[in-house]
Amino acid sequence: MVVEAKQNNFIEEWAQCLAELIAAQKMNQNETKPVYGIVTDGELWQLGRLVGDIFTKEKTRIAITDLDKLFGAIAFLLADFKRLEIS
Repeated sequence: MVVEAKQNNFIEEWAQCLAELIAAQKMNQNETKPVYGIVTDGELWQLGRLVGDIFTKEKTRIAITDLDKLFGAIAFLLADFKRLEIS
């Protein structure tokens, strides 16, 4: 999981996060397992995933004030990590 935090420029930060996700794939030597990224400005959070050469990200950004939704999304990512680690 890669987390990128900057000042309200999500487009630029997704470019940087994606570069880091690609580097993580290479370091893991396994492009078939998903790697996840989070971009945040501290107020809004947006999640994305890279599998092989296919990158997808959530259309919506989660506000820090919506803690149930934010923690649920992060818990999903962590559960997926655990599931992938076992398989």
